[in-house]
Amino acid sequence: MLGFFAPVAPAAAVDEDFRIWENVTTIAKLGSIDPSLEKWRLWLESQGRFRNDGATADQALGRAGVGYALSDKASLWLGYAHVATFPQDAKTQRENRIWQQVLLTDKAAFGDLASRTRLEQRFIQNVNTVEWRLRQFVRFSHPLWENAPLSLVLWDEVFVRLNSTSPTTRFGFDQNRGFAGLGYSFSEKARVEIGYMNQLIQSRVVSRREQKFDHRINHILSVSMFLNL
Repeated sequence: MLGFFAPVAPAAAVDEDFRIWENVTTIAKLGSIDPSLEKWRLWLESQGRFRNDGATADQALGRAGVGYALSDKASLWLGYAHVATFPQDAKTQRENRIWQQVLLTDKAAFGDLASRTRLEQRFIQNVNTVEWRLRQFVRFSHPLWENAPLSLVLWDEVFVRLNSTSPTTRFGFDQNRGFAGLGYSFSEKARVEIGYMNQLIQSRVVSRREQKFDHRINHILSVSMFLNL
């Protein structure tokens, strides 16, 4: 998939950094409040991201949404997210997002599977055009032994811009995130996942004669808590 969206133009440079990402995501079934809301869900998420070997705050993200369960394996979601980015020697940049997604889950003999297709409308500070971005996420997990609370977790997410918002921000491949780690289930309602995430980000460099693409690779210690209430 990466090869399909990646440009033919030569790469200009590759920067690397070690980072730490922290995440807490809660999905709550609203049927516990009112039986008439049995199919409705609430999504609450907060993230803190740190760059420069984890020493400097990079981003803070808050996401909220409402979902409707089509079945035990499929749900539709609509929500809002706010992102604050803290550049070095510059003012905080803010971004507002509207997002929609389809979430699919399934259990197979070889493990648990999940797929998330998310569409975002990004309202970025000092960028006049709304950026549309598609994100495709797939996840696999499997217990290390039968009925074990400890599981192997693998997932990947591809980001694709659907429009251009400036000469340097063009439609096409934006970034890829791949994760490998371990998950520990405290109960059916609480799980933590810790592991390594590789984040590849592409940006476009334009000059009078040619265009090139800068690539950043972030090596991320990812720590996530998931609550299902």
